[in-house]
Amino acid sequence: MNKAKFCREYGLNSIYAGKHWTKRNADKDYWHWLVKEALAKVSPLQAFIKPICITFYWNDGLDCSNHAYMAKMIEDCLKGYIITDDSRQYVQEIRHKFYDEQFITVEVTEVNNE
Repeated sequence: MNKAKFCREYGLNSIYAGKHWTKRNADKDYWHWLVKEALAKVSPLQAFIKPICITFYWNDGLDCSNHAYMAKMIEDCLKGYIITDDSRQYVQEIRHKFYDEQFITVEVTEVNNE
């Protein structure tokens, strides 16, 4: 998918524009499939039990805050695999960063609350 189409389809602006609930549901299904395919290549999978930070690395032409929609779908799919739950007890921080790779990277790290 080219960057322009990607930005139109999955940026937060598409939600503000009134994307129909059936399309949002199809988006969720697509992203859950995509993330589960990636998780299947990672072994072993064990959920963090301590509070974590999720860092998303993007290079797709969207503004930084415009990634919230995709990040939420990815975060939801990580539940039960990498993170125990997405409540504030477990996910204490989310970061969005830009980089130059041609793929999305999601990094999960424990938060040091000492």
